[in-house]
Amino acid sequence: MRGKITSFIIGGLVGAIAALLYAPRSGEETRALVADKVGDAWGQAQDWGSHASENLHEMYQQAATKGQEVVNNVSAQAQGFANNIAAKGQDLYQQASAKVQEAAGNIKPVFSEKNDELREKIDAARKRIAAQVAKNAEESAAANDSKIDTVAAQVSDAVETTAVADAEAAKAEPEKTEEAPKQAAEGADA
Repeated sequence: MRGKITSFIIGGLVGAIAALLYAPRSGEETRALVADKVGDAWGQAQDWGSHASENLHEMYQQAATKGQEVVNNVSAQAQGFANNIAAKGQDLYQQASAKVQEAAGNIKPVFSEKNDELREKIDAARKRIAAQVAKNAEESAAANDSKIDTVAAQVSDAVETTAVADAEAAKAEPEKTEEAPKQAAEGADA
């Protein structure tokens, strides 16, 4: 728009100057007329400039006012949006917190049940291990008792065999003692 107004004014000035130059008047009249026209144009330009300045200042004021209104509206909307987000965030936090509490409450009994089951299994395993250890000890003792009985039987047999051999040897010795003089006598006769 501004460019159109400027073009219009420049066109008007050029047209006025051309009309003055081609008018059939004397130089003095023409110069006076040109000076009047230039003065009028200058006055109009100053008027237009002051009006333009006033209009520009008024447009600036309107733009500043509108801008401030927009900023205030955007700020109010942003504040409302931020408050809304904060409220929704708080709601989500409370819902999530409630769900976590609920889940924790649900998990606790399961863990307790699992712990009780695990304790029962551990106690049963301990009892089985203790029974197996006792059984192994009994078997080991029985095996040792069996070995001891076997060794005792062997020792008893060896003692008995030795006793029998000693008894036979004791019986046989008196005969040897009786035979010895006989043999000695026979040995002397010869």
